[in-house]
Amino acid sequence: MEAETGMTGTLLAGRYEVGELLGEGGSARVYRATDRQLGREVAVKAVHEHLPPADRQRFLREIRTLAHLTHPGVVTVYDLGEHEGRVFFTMPLLVGGPVSGLGPLEDDPAQLGRFLGAAAFVALALQHVHDSGLIHRDLTPGNILLDASGVPRIMDFGLVALSEYSRQLTRSGVTLGTPQYMAPEQARGVGVGPASDLYALGAVLYRVACGSPPFVGDSDHSILYQHVYDAPPDPRELNPAIPDGLAQVLLGLLSKTPAGRPESGEALARQLGLAHRDAWAMSGRSQYRGGRNRGGEQHDGPIGAARLQPVWATRLPGEVTWPSAVLGQNGLLAVGTRSGQLCLVSSSGQMQGQLQAGDEVTAPATFHGESVLYGAWDGLLRRSSFSGVQRWSHRTRAEITGAPTVWGGRVLSSSRDGHLHAVNLETGVLEWAYRAAGPIAATPLIWGGAAMIADEEGWVHALDASTGAQLWKVQLQTVHATPALARLGRGEAALLVGCWPGEVHALHLSVQQGHARPHPQEPLLWTYDLEDELWAAPAVSGETVILAGWGGRVRAVTLRGGDDLWNRKLAGRITASPVIAGGLVYLASEAGELCALSLQSGEVVWQTQEPVGIQATPLVSAGTLYVALMDGTLKAYRNPDER
Repeated sequence: MEAETGMTGTLLAGRYEVGELLGEGGSARVYRATDRQLGREVAVKAVHEHLPPADRQRFLREIRTLAHLTHPGVVTVYDLGEHEGRVFFTMPLLVGGPVSGLGPLEDDPAQLGRFLGAAAFVALALQHVHDSGLIHRDLTPGNILLDASGVPRIMDFGLVALSEYSRQLTRSGVTLGTPQYMAPEQARGVGVGPASDLYALGAVLYRVACGSPPFVGDSDHSILYQHVYDAPPDPRELNPAIPDGLAQVLLGLLSKTPAGRPESGEALARQLGLAHRDAWAMSGRSQYRGGRNRGGEQHDGPIGAARLQPVWATRLPGEVTWPSAVLGQNGLLAVGTRSGQLCLVSSSGQMQGQLQAGDEVTAPATFHGESVLYGAWDGLLRRSSFSGVQRWSHRTRAEITGAPTVWGGRVLSSSRDGHLHAVNLETGVLEWAYRAAGPIAATPLIWGGAAMIADEEGWVHALDASTGAQLWKVQLQTVHATPALARLGRGEAALLVGCWPGEVHALHLSVQQGHARPHPQEPLLWTYDLEDELWAAPAVSGETVILAGWGGRVRAVTLRGGDDLWNRKLAGRITASPVIAGGLVYLASEAGELCALSLQSGEVVWQTQEPVGIQATPLVSAGTLYVALMDGTLKAYRNPDER
């Protein structure tokens, strides 16, 4: 047996200086190494000394086969050689860790986009492997590694070419692979094909999204039994942050029969693309402030914003005032009015319907599938079809001023009497309610399994989003505006709370014991005094936070330190929340100013002057800027060169 240090310190082929041990399997070890000839770091995989000579020869043939796989999603074989009778090969050193680092999924559309993009990339890489006549047989989170840019690479094809010894084991009933990710037919030893790899990928993606594989047990036999006979738990039960479309894809991949799974890796990539589109429509445009992350960023703004021109204007039956917002989904816009209607308008400016309420509709609405959720000053939260058929209503005791938030089969809605209600999405039946310290104007946001709300007495409350049980609370100052949330990294986020007197606090959160809580070492990242009243929610993109005060002050500060980047002054008061899209900040004022500023420098890229003030948050969607003026005029701006 080799010493504990193994090959560390060895010079292979006069070229590769072997460093630390990175990992070990049943047949080989992987080391970090330096390629002296090219001056770069690589990974070296060397088979164990005790492997039979026949297996070493088959290992050589396998690597030569893999060397012909030319796909960016498959680890490249750099070099092949032997050292003192031991076969080794070199490959890229992947420093991003296993693909499990992309999860578990949180209430963050940006993180969801990275996950779905990586999953589709792996699916296409798997298609290339299958088109080459190979089957991986052992996909696990540890066999899909990320490079420094976050691009996933499939590696460790150790079971692709089975040795004669392995084939004998298979015939005698011994199953090769990793039980947590093994397809039913592979567990039973009755035939392995491309669909088996797709099942394994489904189990891997399930593990990444939920934080746990679909089946767990006390023994390998117990886990394999579940793969063969038991239905996997709905991933939304383990993690309600998983969108419906993604849940359906995962459950389809885990079908017990190969015919029930996607027909190929390419077909799976298409399904993931559709899930991404649907999830972004839900989180990016059809819920206020960019969805559950409340960052205020939308990703499909105009390309040539400097040439924006009005393309249509529609008059709504009533004024549109704070805290209203324009929402959109699949070519349909929703805007509430003070005369008691939620107006549905097509993206071409045609009125499609008016959903009635008993009083003013100033709270932003929320689209969900083929229905819309909206609250009014009459205290009723409603779910209606686009044609006006009411599915249900839930009565609160006071005006509803915050947008409904959909999460985990529930709708969370706040009211002026200080209550946060959670009602069943399908039935409208109350599941739990929480009483804050004072009136609530802000919209609830959810991250890390915690529902967070700020009240006008200055308290920020965090509750278990499933049960309503209080997790923690902290007192700041009076809050009217909806907070924003920016993800800092895996399991960490900044909650940006803009207080009415002008101070903005960046609370540092981390996921502890399954829920978002103040970071134990650094609960407060920074405090910034805007010296201006705050009615508009902060907006954040990447490392930049935009703060807009009632007096017209606009400042950009750094996310992690609250340091000044740039500032600008509008002539009018700002109550509409800023929107970020395509590297631009879209702002509107009560004086009718409408402008787009560079996110990087604050320079004016485009501006126009409306005759009427603006208090509602605009919408940037599909290359178009939609703005609701206070007199009830809904206008669309578009670059005429864009179609």
